[in-house]
Amino acid sequence: MRTSFNALLFLLAAIATTAPAPSQPPAAGPAPAVQYLDQGWDDATRQAFYSTSQGSRMMPYVWFKALRRLDVDAPFGGDQLQRYGYIANEKSTDGLPIGFVIDVASADLGMTCAACHTAQIEYQKDGATQLLRIDGAPATADFQLFLTELAATLRATVSDANRFDRFAHDVLGPQYSVASAITLKSKFGDWVNAFAGFMDDSLPASSPWGPARLDAFGMIFNRVAGKDLGIPDNIKVADAPVSYPFLWNASRQDKTQWNGGVPNGLYINAIGRNTGEVFGVFADFSPTALPSIPGLPPIIDYAGKNSVNFRNLQFLEEKIASLESPKWPFALDPVLVEKGKGLFESNCKSCHGRTDSREVPGAWATPVVAADTDPRMFDHATNRMSHPGILKGTLVPNLPVQVLDDPAKTSDVLATAVVGTLVNEVFPIPNPTSGVWLAVQKDMPVLFPPLKDAPVPLLVANPAVLGALRTKIENRLTNMFKPPAPDAPAAYESRVLYGIWATAPYLHNGSVPNLWQLLLPPERRSPSFMVGSRKYDEKNVGYVTTETPYKDGTLVVGAGAAPGNSNAGHDYTQGLTDDDRRALLEYLKTL
Repeated sequence: MRTSFNALLFLLAAIATTAPAPSQPPAAGPAPAVQYLDQGWDDATRQAFYSTSQGSRMMPYVWFKALRRLDVDAPFGGDQLQRYGYIANEKSTDGLPIGFVIDVASADLGMTCAACHTAQIEYQKDGATQLLRIDGAPATADFQLFLTELAATLRATVSDANRFDRFAHDVLGPQYSVASAITLKSKFGDWVNAFAGFMDDSLPASSPWGPARLDAFGMIFNRVAGKDLGIPDNIKVADAPVSYPFLWNASRQDKTQWNGGVPNGLYINAIGRNTGEVFGVFADFSPTALPSIPGLPPIIDYAGKNSVNFRNLQFLEEKIASLESPKWPFALDPVLVEKGKGLFESNCKSCHGRTDSREVPGAWATPVVAADTDPRMFDHATNRMSHPGILKGTLVPNLPVQVLDDPAKTSDVLATAVVGTLVNEVFPIPNPTSGVWLAVQKDMPVLFPPLKDAPVPLLVANPAVLGALRTKIENRLTNMFKPPAPDAPAAYESRVLYGIWATAPYLHNGSVPNLWQLLLPPERRSPSFMVGSRKYDEKNVGYVTTETPYKDGTLVVGAGAAPGNSNAGHDYTQGLTDDDRRALLEYLKTL
């Protein structure tokens, strides 16, 4: 495992540097070369982020490669999915866009966090279009459109005899025969029914997420509590969309997720949140109940069918921890910057200033603030209920100590699955090469300072030490998805705003298109705007909102907006003039 992993990194390091990538939508003629900001990554690191598998297994890659589009006679993935807003990766040997990868262990197509957390902006200079890649920034991709059209294509491939025959020949190659095609159709058809049916039950039909957004918690809840536990009644429509958060400095927060409900700041916390993310994007996960002692909590095997690649998750998190925030690449007005600095100090710093955490050494405090913004994501994350299935009676990793009842909060079901998975990975028989164990070693100065320099064999072989360390780890993982106080208003995290210029759209649900409108009173914000363009608006700090490459790329956020889409709240500049707001905006560019 280590040898093949190092070989992968060596190969990535040997690949040439900058390559051209098409803009969106593809323009006639050659595209300009992509430029990169200095964010602390070399090209090998960047390519590893783009294409290292996390254990996501969406579908067999040979099936995906054989799919044909419904609108034109071309491979479904032939344009590297640029029609959905994903970014072409010219260095991919498999013709996959950034964030899509073949899982080596299974030969399945999967996704990585780079698909949703890599941006590319377009701007004009000297009459020519320039392309600027921003690693760790929110993508403008339309994930729901991709999933919806993939499901439709899969169904058409099953139902159309000619389409399936071509598909079968491409998949089976020299092994094609009538008998093998019949066997393939049975297997493929069963899988398509399950995959497309899950999407039917999960994706909102009347108010799609649209570009640059998804209901992350809703889809993770559906995968874990519904599909993975085998309880269809637990699947609900995922209709509380959020914007993709930016990744730089994510590891330094002492809380994470938009509702601030997950402890953060250590590598063990990071591998926990990333495990939940992989569960949501097609990891194989099917916990099973083991023989248990009557009267005691059930014993669950979380590792038997679990495709999460913990070693790669730890590798990627260490790279993300080194990712620097992007610096504003355009001109600045120094007079406005100086004026705006004072306005930031008096209007924004109390929530968005950088202060040290009192909970995690070396981390930054992340205030969780009720700013009168749309409550839907908060409410769903807090109040959704599910049947726990085989997890009923297991201990919930929250205080006070309790067990999963039926029904249980879905957040507790997910927390139990994630924490159980991590503990199961290294206890009772430690695997020193596991990414979870590597995370623990990185955290040892905080978790267990007396053992920070202890050799691994001592930690693994000493039952007393191992037991004490397990307690430390479980304590640190306690209160994942900690519920708020009863009747608490909807509150969301307030992060340090480094690189905030590169993270449009704004608010947790992406309902405000640019920073200028975020500084306006809610009643002056656009009630609707177009989403999905990569053309950058330097003046207002966001993307152009008067055009979109998508047929349904208009987001309604004012009167008449669907629940979850409101642009209300975060009204903290009432006492400022528009000149003041322009100065504050100029300063925000410099962070």
